[in-house]
Amino acid sequence: MSATAQHIEQARQLLGQVPWFQALPEEARDALLAGCEAQELLGGNVLFFEGETSDSAYLVLSGCLGAFRSGERGPLLVGQIVMGETVGELGVLTQRPRNASVRALRDSEVLRLPAAHLEAVGAQYPQALVGLSRLALRRATEPRAQQYHDATPRTIALLAQSAGVDLIAFAQSLATALSRFGSVRLLDARQAGWPSAQYLAVESESRFVVYVADGNDPEWRSQCRRQADAWLLVARAAAQATGDAEILTPHEASVVPPPEHLVLLHDEKPRLGAGRRWHGMREHAHLHHVRHGGDIARLCRLLCGQSLGLVLSGGGARGFAHIGVIKALREAGFEIDSVGGTSIGGVIGAGIAADWSVEEMTEVFRRCFYDTNPLSDYTFPFISLVSGRKASRLLQEAFGSRDIEDLPLPYFCVSSNLTTGQAAVHRQGPLWEWLRASIAIPGILPPVLKNGQVFVDGGVINNLPVDVMRQHHQGEVIAVDIGGNYVLKSAIEEVDLPPFWQLATEWFRKRRRPKLSQILLRAGMVNSGAAALEARELSTLLLTPPLDDIDLLEWKSFYRAIDRGYQHTLRIVGGRRDVLSEAASLL
Repeated sequence: MSATAQHIEQARQLLGQVPWFQALPEEARDALLAGCEAQELLGGNVLFFEGETSDSAYLVLSGCLGAFRSGERGPLLVGQIVMGETVGELGVLTQRPRNASVRALRDSEVLRLPAAHLEAVGAQYPQALVGLSRLALRRATEPRAQQYHDATPRTIALLAQSAGVDLIAFAQSLATALSRFGSVRLLDARQAGWPSAQYLAVESESRFVVYVADGNDPEWRSQCRRQADAWLLVARAAAQATGDAEILTPHEASVVPPPEHLVLLHDEKPRLGAGRRWHGMREHAHLHHVRHGGDIARLCRLLCGQSLGLVLSGGGARGFAHIGVIKALREAGFEIDSVGGTSIGGVIGAGIAADWSVEEMTEVFRRCFYDTNPLSDYTFPFISLVSGRKASRLLQEAFGSRDIEDLPLPYFCVSSNLTTGQAAVHRQGPLWEWLRASIAIPGILPPVLKNGQVFVDGGVINNLPVDVMRQHHQGEVIAVDIGGNYVLKSAIEEVDLPPFWQLATEWFRKRRRPKLSQILLRAGMVNSGAAALEARELSTLLLTPPLDDIDLLEWKSFYRAIDRGYQHTLRIVGGRRDVLSEAASLL
């Protein structure tokens, strides 16, 4: 259909917000928009197919499009194109076939810019195509995986999954928290029956539109699902999970489902077992626990890509410095929204994800590591120096029977799967058991044998898993590396061990060789060195407390390591929350 005055005006405003077109004079913008046509796309409709002739570029006026490329298992979603962005310009400028298929992820409107028209305008106003050429050049030189992006949702559907959910009250709390990032409009069953143009107009006027599927109208519930960039599936944690929630209509089944967020409402503390029970019904959904307004604020930060992720490395007894880092970050006003780690970093991170205070973490980990050496239950070294029973018992006492899905904050820990030769990321299952796998130093602690596979310390493969955090986290990331600069030295030069009697005399002369436990621990970390260097580059802010004088198994340095982490972080952040945005600007 031809572009109306409203379409043209909206397109003119959008072009004025896009850096590539801001320098265009008004007459060039008018010439560019003249002769264009508006096009409506229902959710699931294809705009163009991969391999087709590139005869037009498109400006998204409203809604959201998905770019797909052919894969071994069918079309693969590689990114999204949202309001104010263009698509198809690269093929037009290079006169090459489409390199991806594009279709509407929900009801959308686009403005078609025919190639012939672009050429005619370019002949009259050469500068009109400069911005488009810059965009095409930028996309052409980017890695294939980065040519599109995961968009922050503009439209959100609230869908109750159990009885007793006050969806209106939750929507109001969500809107209040979202308003920090832009204007919010709530639409409920009273707006059912609007023409699609009216919904699109509301979306154009507001930064966020929240569709509240209240009531029992199936048509309205379907409309909410179809209009949404993201689904928030809201349930009472105490309610029974059912398997028939959100059965899609035939029309909806043809559309790529948007990201799902499973929101469990708790009265006070998270109900143990509820996370696994509900998440088992929607395994691909992101899980969120909501107890109070702070949790809703965290949910909004995660939705908007404005959250803060924290990644903690392994490093044995040096890991207590993580507690000091947390103390300093919290004092400076940093709000940690998700956390992950390896080995001792995974253990400390689990305390953060459990929403423990610094005092609680200090007390719990003091009992586990300072009051008693967790590696002192020596055994005949068939596969390890210690039996591991003591470490397992201490972890069970610290974290109880909770699952990873029970933790209030999104969390993961990393172990190394020796069966597959790859890092294993644990986001669900018994917390203490996967922590035990994550700290299973080869040769010192026995591996965890589960489902026919062998799991050992995550530091063998990935000691600073910033890459894992980046896979599900669009915001900023602080990484704390307490093991990357560990150096194992010896003051003795030899090839073979001397006789036992000579070893005994050297003991009294204070000649020290590296201990077997030190050698095994260091050997298990060597291969992850290159990965740690890459992880440092992926982080927004890297913290490396000075811990050279603390050995990896020096448990009695508990308080000294905490203080080192605290003082180092204070020097870096200086009590300023904006230090993170400054670091991000340097990436």
